[in-house]
Amino acid sequence: MTGETAYCFAADLGGTKLAAAIADARGSIVAELTEPTDPRGAAYVAEQIAACADKLGQTVGIDVTQPRHVMVGIPGAIEPRTGRISLIPNIAGLEDFDILGFLRGRFGPDVAIENDVNLAMLGEHAFGCASRCRNAAFLSLGTGAGLGLLIDDKLFRGARGMAGEIADLPIGRDPTSQIPASGGSFELEVGSFAIVDRYRRQGGTAAATVRDIFRLLEQGDEVAASVLDTTARWVALAVVTLQSLLDLELIVFGGSIGVRSELYERVQRDLPALVSRPIAIAPSQLGDRAGLIGAAWAAGQALR
Repeated sequence: MTGETAYCFAADLGGTKLAAAIADARGSIVAELTEPTDPRGAAYVAEQIAACADKLGQTVGIDVTQPRHVMVGIPGAIEPRTGRISLIPNIAGLEDFDILGFLRGRFGPDVAIENDVNLAMLGEHAFGCASRCRNAAFLSLGTGAGLGLLIDDKLFRGARGMAGEIADLPIGRDPTSQIPASGGSFELEVGSFAIVDRYRRQGGTAAATVRDIFRLLEQGDEVAASVLDTTARWVALAVVTLQSLLDLELIVFGGSIGVRSELYERVQRDLPALVSRPIAIAPSQLGDRAGLIGAAWAAGQALR
């Protein structure tokens, strides 16, 4: 790598972990690392991203002070004209912090930020199960719910960068209710906290996390099975809604929950009862690296 004349730096920032990579001019990753996201938020997280670049540069023997391009995935909506971030509850203070300005001050002008699920969509489009698609979606289900949209071979971001904020779909609560929603209705039914809460409300006592619920399902726990059945029905409704609006070739399931076969197969089972025409869904081939791979590929594209 020492002789490379062009390289890029990519990062995928999440509420609990930060993944970072050095990639060559083709966007192929040559070194990467993952570490817990600094819980102090905002400026500390920005410094952490820069520190990851330094660590990776030392690993492969290059000076990372001026990479040819930098792409960072952010778990929030990004206003295309201003770069302002919104809808990012998991990293304290980031909505009011100019992370793009900080990164450009650190690395130079060739820095971009992008929604993390959009980058996961690009990763699957470049190297995963959506490689032959022009119109596809990446549905991320984990702590929350997010969506990346590929329309006519390009990311679709919407007027204010909020396309794909699927957490707000009015699925899971009475749309005629006069009580304002306390958060995204769909996310409040299918996010990890909602799944654990549903398990407890149905009388389950042995699970503290969704991972526990999946483990109990393997052991024949009937409450765990019922909880995942209900979750899958809500997800299936969202899938049918997406397909009705966008006529997609494929909807990729990702995120720590979405990629699990226990949920994915239940959704697949429920779809025929909701819509007569077939809907193509598939689990992510890139798994939890989809966002990082997409960021590296996008950075390489900017170089080319």
